[in-house]
Amino acid sequence: MSKQYYQALIELLDQSYAPYSGFNVASIIECENGEVFKGVNVESAAYPTTICAERNAIHNAVTHGIKKGEVQAVYILARNDKGQLIRAFPCGSCRQVIAEQSSNNATVYCYDEHGEVAEHSISELLPHAFLGDEL
Repeated sequence: MSKQYYQALIELLDQSYAPYSGFNVASIIECENGEVFKGVNVESAAYPTTICAERNAIHNAVTHGIKKGEVQAVYILARNDKGQLIRAFPCGSCRQVIAEQSSNNATVYCYDEHGEVAEHSISELLPHAFLGDEL
């Protein structure tokens, strides 16, 4: 099941907007109800306003009614400035959002150029996550 989105991610990379870094990222998230949402990174000349692919996909899901705890899987593929497909892992901000929106239960699948996948739980990638229950 983890390889099912590889080709879709390759195609989605072309929608990424990364004129400054040349580092394109595509993400697809899958929710408990089977719904799928896509996102790409969108850079800005004012770097802090850039959005990562993973958060873009999750924000898209939330916009369409997905509730906290319903994200179950995140699939990621990147392409570097040389045009090579590479494995990339979520940044710290994305890990936080994935943890929170999955109630710390998502599985993250990171593909390499051959479609081989590294599979990690979000709790493994972000131990001791702050999920907001403490507020």
